[in-house]
Amino acid sequence: MSKETYHGSCHCGAVTFEARIDLDKGTTRCNCSVCTKSRFWFAIVPPEDFKVEKGEDQQGDYSWIPPGKSESHLHYRFCRTCGVRTYAEGNGGTFYAVSIASLEGIVQDADRLVKTLKYNDGRHDDLKHAPPETRLL
Repeated sequence: MSKETYHGSCHCGAVTFEARIDLDKGTTRCNCSVCTKSRFWFAIVPPEDFKVEKGEDQQGDYSWIPPGKSESHLHYRFCRTCGVRTYAEGNGGTFYAVSIASLEGIVQDADRLVKTLKYNDGRHDDLKHAPPETRLL
């Protein structure tokens, strides 16, 4: 398939964005501590396919340094009003991890999403393999 344009937002609408996503390349769920606790399900998008339309100044930023690492590689962006995380910015803007839950009308693509879903064992810093348990991700 090819890239399709999706619009996304936080719950209150203060933050809106547009992303061109090829769902056939897959989406990901990770078991690292932050993704597990927030149930973050995402699609990776290059910077040329992502644009904040409204609310850049309405967003907070959260980043953390995983144990054993020297720096953070993701900045999780969230609406300061409603708290919804819409995307994460990776490695200084070299990619975006767009929240599937924040995309408008995504239910029409549910079958494609499920078929191409991948899991990362981020808890053990193994992004090439699925963790042994995925039922709660």
